[in-house]
Amino acid sequence: MAGMIEREITAQLVSLFKQYPFVTVTGPRQSGKTTLCRTVFPDLAYANLEAPDQRDFAETDPRGFIAQLGDCAIIDEVQHVPALLSYLQVFADECGRNGQFVLTGSEQFRLSDAIGQSLAGRTALLRLLPFSLSERRRIGASAAIDEIIYSGFYPRVLDQRLEPRQALGDYFETYVERDVRRLGGVRNLSSFRRFVRLCAGRVGQLVNLSSLGSDAGVSHTTVREWLTLLETSYIAFQQPPFHANIGKRLTKSPKLYFYDVGLASYLLGIEHARQVATHPLRGSLFENVVVAEAIKHRFNRGHQANLSFFRDARGLECDVFYETGAGISAIEIKSGSTVSSDFLSSLDRVANLVPNVSSKAVVYGGTVRQVRNDCEVVPLSDLSDFLERFDVDQDLAAFVRKRKGPAPADIDVETLDTVYHAHLRPTLDGLEPTCRHVADALFRTLGSISYVKAARRETNSSALLERGSWQRTRNEYIVGQGFKLANQPAIELRHEFNFIAYSGRGTNGFDMVLAVRWRLGDDALSRDVLIDGTPIPRLDISIPYSTLDTRTPDVDHVVAEVARGLMSRIAVRSAG
Repeated sequence: MAGMIEREITAQLVSLFKQYPFVTVTGPRQSGKTTLCRTVFPDLAYANLEAPDQRDFAETDPRGFIAQLGDCAIIDEVQHVPALLSYLQVFADECGRNGQFVLTGSEQFRLSDAIGQSLAGRTALLRLLPFSLSERRRIGASAAIDEIIYSGFYPRVLDQRLEPRQALGDYFETYVERDVRRLGGVRNLSSFRRFVRLCAGRVGQLVNLSSLGSDAGVSHTTVREWLTLLETSYIAFQQPPFHANIGKRLTKSPKLYFYDVGLASYLLGIEHARQVATHPLRGSLFENVVVAEAIKHRFNRGHQANLSFFRDARGLECDVFYETGAGISAIEIKSGSTVSSDFLSSLDRVANLVPNVSSKAVVYGGTVRQVRNDCEVVPLSDLSDFLERFDVDQDLAAFVRKRKGPAPADIDVETLDTVYHAHLRPTLDGLEPTCRHVADALFRTLGSISYVKAARRETNSSALLERGSWQRTRNEYIVGQGFKLANQPAIELRHEFNFIAYSGRGTNGFDMVLAVRWRLGDDALSRDVLIDGTPIPRLDISIPYSTLDTRTPDVDHVVAEVARGLMSRIAVRSAG
């Protein structure tokens, strides 16, 4: 049963009730607002202002009405007595605590106006739409696309296994007779019924007031008023076009959708699910399912819809821009079970035009999840999970950006590269043949190892200072966020040639180490060369960074002094 499954919005409702004196839940009639609130808060007093006696009590004696409810209560369809909100505000302010009243309503604009006047800053606002795809599955309803389009998402229809055509017909007629009459502005109900059916025939299309008015036999001003009425009562909504200064002429007209695709199908005259497969508007109805699901995903997490579509003057378009503030997921919708490469190329062109697009997807009528290049192909059943991951990815990116330190100073990274390419690497390349010659003739083997010491951490590897490894070494072991040579301890780059097991004339078996060490301090590069820990004084240098580019490396001098030093050290050690 609908009351037995936990609605996706539950966590938000519980959390916000602890943070605000009021939580207001709006949504279409029969979307499950009352069941949700009474299930989540079973101990709260309850009043329904649709009941004539309760409404009369609240209108004639608001203080008495509030008093009989106690400190905490659920008040259903509060839009019927908007004046009550002012009394509730005074009562809540006097109590001075959160978690006092849960209000519900099924007329979003009228209720929003009343709340804005009386409860501004005191209430959280949630919107509960009919079941999401996952909620529909959890109640045991069919996951077949044509069944989804035919029966829709209203909890009562699915929970009680009602015949959709009969139940949705009753829903619509009750809506027209009750809400439309009460809200006013409609003199001819038969014209209004025809108008709503014409809207269903334009699902997923740009709103054209003149065309709608002409077909419905009313003025475009009346069409605008009636569209507002449909939005006020959560029957239909208009998805806005994307606007940005990208040097392209973009459409300014919204697109029209229904909050429940089953109701749209009923209004189109669809009488059973089998009829959907060959219906000319099947693709548009499938699109309606996807767009409404994306809105439910946002609403169920307490967010604004933030959905738009992209279309430029040349016809390049994308069905949904799902925006989080940190990025946009560009979503193309195709009801077929196969995906053409044309869909992907169109998304690529859109992404190239709009800088904030950070994800691309095709939601389709197939069953297999795919990844093509950098675009995901998502079955309808996976849409919510895809959007959830996109939300988290954007949250994570924002989290990292917020905590990330400043970028490294470009000039100091350039200095590192100059030290390596113009001084360190040429010196080691010059020493390598000399060391190899000595080792091949007089030692069993020659080994080498490099060390990098930065930010008080030392790393060693034989490949650290190789040409092909330098960029990785620099980025992973030296350059960090906010890296500046002047702001950290000296960086040490050291390379050792290890002469292992002397085998020439004289005393055999000793080892010997030649180390070349560069230190990068605040404003200068220094170098020293050591054999078995003893410096070669004539090779100690200090070069200001300002002269690095003009200072020629003294490779020949280093090789000569090292050769002398090696000969001297070998002579002493071998004489042993």
